[in-house]
Amino acid sequence: MKYFRYLLSLSITIPVFLVLLWFVAVPTALIKERIEDTVLHSGNSRMRIIAEGLRKGIFLALHADSLDLYIDDKHALRISNFASRYSPASLTDFRLGFNVEGNIGKGDIKGTIQLPLEGKIKIYRAELAEIPYLTQFGVKIGGSATSDVAIESNLVKVVFDVPDLNIDDSASVVPLLNTFRSLQGALSIEGNIIRLDSVSLEGEKGYARLKGSITGNTMNLELELMPDGDRLSSMESMLIGRYIVSPGYYVVPIRGPLP
Repeated sequence: MKYFRYLLSLSITIPVFLVLLWFVAVPTALIKERIEDTVLHSGNSRMRIIAEGLRKGIFLALHADSLDLYIDDKHALRISNFASRYSPASLTDFRLGFNVEGNIGKGDIKGTIQLPLEGKIKIYRAELAEIPYLTQFGVKIGGSATSDVAIESNLVKVVFDVPDLNIDDSASVVPLLNTFRSLQGALSIEGNIIRLDSVSLEGEKGYARLKGSITGNTMNLELELMPDGDRLSSMESMLIGRYIVSPGYYVVPIRGPLP
């Protein structure tokens, strides 16, 4: 009986001790610093995160008003209503892991992050208009993206699908850009390079593929156009004529510094 009371007392004391340690001995400022340093020193020096309104919850839970991702000091993404909770399942790999969730605009983000930095994130219907990184390309882009994101230290892989694409290219010189209605593909970020591994667009006037890379702030991209000639206006035919490679196939170079 005495041994049973000892175990019962221990089972109560240890969780209480851990909770007190979490709330009293671990400053929120230190947690914020560790989160930001983990991303900054993950091997991908062009990426950094700033956590705003960070606060602690019970059992190693964290909440933040926002997490802002910067690439080359340019605001790339904001996750609002961020929450992170300790994941006991990660102990099977002898690693510290957390379940995370939040919002990108009206879209949802959920996944698991393990330390050292590794994770899998699912993004549901994130609003493209709420992703600051896209605004620097000089076009207004709308629609919602569903994505799978895999993080492996200094490598980030993204597979995405945008079934309701809407582009206003009034400030762009890329022909037919506003005719595409869906976008899907994959890209990867490693070091200071964004690689477009496979990106395709489809619209009422044909198909296109976007390929190439962005290194630092310099674009080296090509847009391959395969339009339906019967659906093009005379103005559109004239605009893409200079880029013809063979009948029905055009290649538009997109090179130089980001806007």
